[in-house]
Amino acid sequence: MSNGNVEKAILAEMGKPQSGLIDRVTRHNQILPHNYKKAVERSCECQLMGCAHTFSITLVPNQVLYPKYCEAHRSEYRRENFLRQFAGQTAVYRVETFRVLAEPVSFPSTPE
Repeated sequence: MSNGNVEKAILAEMGKPQSGLIDRVTRHNQILPHNYKKAVERSCECQLMGCAHTFSITLVPNQVLYPKYCEAHRSEYRRENFLRQFAGQTAVYRVETFRVLAEPVSFPSTPE
């Protein structure tokens, strides 16, 4: 990676079963391999739990690394703040009550 070409390094590491580079890169980004010869617009969903926003990215030739989150959640602080607010909503945690409709059936023991 001394020449600064991150894309080539990512593509080389994708074939390996375990790669520290891929783990680091995909923590906040997504890898979208493609073979487009010109720039193409694509719609993506924010991958932050609880966010339903879609955002547009431009797939660029010879590039595979793209944002994983929408513009509202690109920074670490914004993601943590959103998750904190999301967890505080009453609809997030549901505890449904239940009741026993019938007692368990006991089977007679079989003689030996």
